[in-house]
Amino acid sequence: MKYAISVLFMCLIAIPAMAEGPDDIYVDLMPVFGRMDSDRGADNDAYGARVVYGRGWRGPWYAEVQGFGLRQDGNHSITGNHLYTSGVGMDAVYAFRDRTGYTPFLLAGAGATVNNGYPGGSDVNAFLNLGAGIASAALNDNGLKIRAEVRYMRDYFEDDMNDWQLGLGLSFPLQQPAPPPAPKPAPAPAPEPPRDSDDDGVIDDRDRCPDTLPGAEVDSEGCVLAEETITLENVHFELDSATLTPAARNSLQKVVRALRSQPGSAVEIAGHTDNQGNDAYNLKLSQQRANSVRTFLIRNGVDADRLTAKGYGEQQPVESNATESGRAMNRRVEMRFR
Repeated sequence: MKYAISVLFMCLIAIPAMAEGPDDIYVDLMPVFGRMDSDRGADNDAYGARVVYGRGWRGPWYAEVQGFGLRQDGNHSITGNHLYTSGVGMDAVYAFRDRTGYTPFLLAGAGATVNNGYPGGSDVNAFLNLGAGIASAALNDNGLKIRAEVRYMRDYFEDDMNDWQLGLGLSFPLQQPAPPPAPKPAPAPAPEPPRDSDDDGVIDDRDRCPDTLPGAEVDSEGCVLAEETITLENVHFELDSATLTPAARNSLQKVVRALRSQPGSAVEIAGHTDNQGNDAYNLKLSQQRANSVRTFLIRNGVDADRLTAKGYGEQQPVESNATESGRAMNRRVEMRFR
C-alpha cells in the first residue's frame, strides 16, 4: 500500500511540471461498474469508484492521475473473503476537441494495484490500462460536466488478470481555459469630407445651385451673385461666322446645366470682338454670335424669357488689341447675370 501511495504522490508532482498546454484543470468523480477476470475466483461483477485529477498538457493532450477501488460481489472461493482491487496510476489522454463542447477522448497509462482478500494476503502489482470516453459540454456556468468512459485493465496479479471497468460521473473544473480574446472591433470608417461637387465653396448639402460654372462668385446658398459677369470658356466660332464649333457646343452643355440649376436668374449673353476690321461689321458679328449662343441654350432647355443677347463689337476690350494674345482674349462671349 505504501508503494501505491508513493506512485500517486509522484504522479501529482509530475503533472504541473509537464503542463504547458491548455490552462484546464479538473477533478472527476464517478461510480464504476467492473467486469472482473473469472480467474480471480469470485463473482465477476464488481462495484466501486474512481477519482481523476486532470490537467491540460500540450495541444490536445492531457495528463491525468487516477485512483480507484472496487469490491467484487460474493467471496473468494478459498478464503471466503471479500475481494478488493484498488490502484493508482497516470494516464495520457488525447482529446478530439477542446473540452468546451462534447469531447470524445482516448487514454492509456500505467500504475500499481493492491489486491486484497486472496490466499496470499495483500499483493501490489503493476497494471496497464486503455480506455475511451466522452466528456459533455458544460452543464452550468461553473463548467460542471458529465464524464463517461470504458477501460480495459491488464492487472499483473498472479497469472495476469483482464478486467473491464465502466464509469459514469461528474467532472468538476478547478480551472478552465481562458476564453479567446474578443475580436477587436473594426475601426470606424473615417467620415467622408463634405462634398462640393462644383467647387464653388458651398458644400452640396447646402447648395441650391449645384452646377455653378467655374470662377463664379456665389452667395451662401451657392447661387451666382447678381450683376456678375462670367466669361464662357472654350466658346468659339467658325472663322468669320456665328457658327459654333463642335467644342463650343460641348462646352455650352455645362452652361445649360448651370442655368437650369439656377432658374431664378436673368442673363444677358454678351458678344465681343477684337478691333480688327470695320467697326460696324464687328458690332454685327458680335450680335450674331450672341444670338447663336442664346439660341443654343434655348434649344437645350433654358427658358427663353430669361435670356437676352447683345453684341458690343470692339467697344469693351479686356486686354490690349496690340498683341495677338490680347486680341484673342477680347474675342469672347460673356454671361451677365441680372
